[in-house]
Amino acid sequence: MNVKKVVILLSLLVMVFTSCGIKQSGNSPTNQTFQEQAKVVHIDSDPEGADVNIDDNYSGKTPLTVKITIGKHNFAFYKEGYVWHSMDNVEIKEDTNEIKVTLRKFDEANLIRIVTSDPGKSLLNAPSKLLFVSNDTIYVSDKDGSKTEKIADLNEDSDIRSLYSIRFYGTSSGISPDSKWLILYIYPEAFSQGNDFLYALNLETLKLVKVVEGDGEGGIEISFQMGDDKLIYGFQGVNAPFFGITCFDLNTGKICNLLDSSKNDEERAYTYAISPDKKYIAYAGGIVEVFPDKKTALYLKNLETGELKMLVSSKDLHQYSDEDLVSSIEFVNGGREILYSEVVNIPGQNFVTKYFIVDFEGHRKEISSEEAYKITRDRSGELEAKLKKLLNKNLHIDAVLDKCKKIVFSTLENEEKLYICNDDLSDIVFTGITNPNFMHFSPNSCKFTCEVLSRNDTSIAPTSIWYLIDATTNKKVNLNELFKVEVKDAIYIGE
Repeated sequence: MNVKKVVILLSLLVMVFTSCGIKQSGNSPTNQTFQEQAKVVHIDSDPEGADVNIDDNYSGKTPLTVKITIGKHNFAFYKEGYVWHSMDNVEIKEDTNEIKVTLRKFDEANLIRIVTSDPGKSLLNAPSKLLFVSNDTIYVSDKDGSKTEKIADLNEDSDIRSLYSIRFYGTSSGISPDSKWLILYIYPEAFSQGNDFLYALNLETLKLVKVVEGDGEGGIEISFQMGDDKLIYGFQGVNAPFFGITCFDLNTGKICNLLDSSKNDEERAYTYAISPDKKYIAYAGGIVEVFPDKKTALYLKNLETGELKMLVSSKDLHQYSDEDLVSSIEFVNGGREILYSEVVNIPGQNFVTKYFIVDFEGHRKEISSEEAYKITRDRSGELEAKLKKLLNKNLHIDAVLDKCKKIVFSTLENEEKLYICNDDLSDIVFTGITNPNFMHFSPNSCKFTCEVLSRNDTSIAPTSIWYLIDATTNKKVNLNELFKVEVKDAIYIGE
């Protein structure tokens, strides 16, 4: 009897739970509410073809129809050539059927503007000066920071100022060897919010030149290997080669393609060098799809005739392991030969750097690191090797300041620390800076700027603090405190 009662009770429980489950999956109040909250909305833009993000999720191109819940949502529209349009906390109601926006054409000619009325009387004419960015405005100061003036800023248009920011480009590559041209990088605050731009600012005349516009995905690498007034730039993807390298004349605006993969698939480079006579470009690359891979080879191109020659095949470049990487290329011995290095993974020895010399006919030989340092007069590489041996620490040299015979280097163990010493490796001094984020060095100067990112418990985003450091005296100045503003970037130019 007890057993029967138990069986009956269990059967009743199963029926109850099963019936509850069927009711909830069918016409339950919860599901009815959810269905009532969902709304089909047509989204469009003028002009059409804009990318649409809804609540930070990509939804497609206009025009499109989406199913969206009733309530508040964030919308963002982006189309190349137009100002990014955002709509926050848009309330979708039961009677909402369409959302349509009109996009405003982006006038890149007015993206950044010069604000100094008389460049001839500007502090830029001082032999030594400090430039810094604050609130998307570029300022110049005398070397002591006692006088400042505004020289350029982003367009006053509120949409542009809220979307873009300015930085000085690169470390030592962002300023021409003669300290005449300063390269500016203007970039969107949010990914996919717009393209990025390179501008060149003439520090003598305050002439502003737009160099190139990019898509912001892989970044733009630059150098001045062709001369003081000729900027070389290349677009590089993530773990991908330069798909073309271009030389831009900052005085005339004339461009020429040093490597052009649109005409020749082999003209893609991971690293490159220009010969002293500017007649040749040597590069490691070729038809490559992943980084690195066995198709990478060493090429030489005659920039006058366009003749392309493979000097070292992929087979010879990758004779040690599948993880080799050509890390540097340099013309040596009067530009008649090329020195290149490979980082190779030899079993039992971990990663080792190998050096090779190759002539224009493809004859090559391996040389020691000591020989390489002597041939190239690469004091940085030689000094770094000596410092590692002396301190028995993993480190890298950030700069060799020839004028004051100083070395700036960072140790890489646990936390990164910044040091300064004499070029004979004596008087090693800790600067007091830990985990430096970014540094700017300018030609023939013993002062440099360094950014440190600090975090506090109340903010997720780190605070940027820029310092001006004198390598001769090891004195440093907090530029945020000196100028009483939030400094986003800074560079010292002069003696």
